Amino acid sequence: MRLHYAFFYLIAIVASTCIPRLLETPKDAARIARRLVRDTTIGTLVTTMNSEDREGLGGYPFGLLDYYADECPSTGNLLLLMTPLQLNFRNARSNDWKASFSIRQLGNNTFNPVEKPRVNLFGLIEKVPESEVTNVQECFLKAHKDAVYWIPGRSHDFAFYRFIVKDIYYVGGFGGLHYIGWIDKHLYFDANVHENLNSNTKSNFGLIKED
Repeated sequence: MRLHYAFFYLIAIVASTCIPRLLETPKDAARIARRLVRDTTIGTLVTTMNSEDREGLGGYPFGLLDYYADECPSTGNLLLLMTPLQLNFRNARSNDWKASFSIRQLGNNTFNPVEKPRVNLFGLIEKVPESEVTNVQECFLKAHKDAVYWIPGRSHDFAFYRFIVKDIYYVGGFGGLHYIGWIDKHLYFDANVHENLNSNTKSNFGLIKED
């Protein structure tokens, strides 16, 4: 019996020495979040249901997949192409244009997607001024060529909007190895998306592509 306990005690010691300590700092998380936002270009726009569209559902969260583009050059805010026909548009309009946008790392390796980074952005939606439409349209179409059919003036009153990020909640993967929590918005906006992470962080977390 003593030998039995000694064996498991030895395994516990070995395991504890093999588990890497948390290497992902809030600054790393901010940089990963910005890289994730820049490279993914598709996510889930989440708004609060208004009771005008569906009686009894006012106040419920509502989310659907949507295109976006990081601004050119990258700012961390999102460009959206929206129409009043979208329920998310009407929901945001009736709630002072408040919304969230959820983005997760995409890829072929779906065996364990919960170990990949994801981020929820809290923000406000505002219409892009007419003087900036040509520039943001070019940027958006670089990310989504098929969106050429929906650009302003072509169909369904589409227009460009900015999702202005106000706060950020980040999950790097499993707790204990990755950073999980709020990211200061100044860290997020000041993050250098072109700066590569250190080799230890990359090897431990299998991050999105480096520049």
